[in-house]
Amino acid sequence: MNRLAIITDSGTSTGFRLAGVDTFEVGSQQQLQAKLAELIRTELYGLIAVNQDLADDLGEEVDRIMKTRALPVILPFPVPQGGSVESGEAYLNKLVKDAIGFYVKLT
Repeated sequence: MNRLAIITDSGTSTGFRLAGVDTFEVGSQQQLQAKLAELIRTELYGLIAVNQDLADDLGEEVDRIMKTRALPVILPFPVPQGGSVESGEAYLNKLVKDAIGFYVKLT
C-alpha cells in the first residue's frame, strides 16, 4: 500500500508530524532534490507533497525518474504566511480535494 510523505521546512513540519504523516525537513533546494529522489527510489510513497516555496526546481534527476513512472504523484502545496498550518491532515485533505476535485481519505 502506498503511503503519503511530506517534504517541508522546519516551521511547518510539526502539524503534519502530529497528524501521523511521514514528514521530512529540508532547508535548501539541493536538500529537497536529494530527499525527493531518495523517496521516489524507495517506491513506498504514492503521494509526495512538497512545500511550494521549496519546489521551484525539482531537479533533472527527479524529472528523469518521473518520466518513466506514474507514482508517486508530486504535489506542491502552499504554506500560509506566518508558517502555521491548520491540522496537517485536514489541510492536506483540502489541498488534494482542490487539486483533483475529489475527497481522498488518507490512511
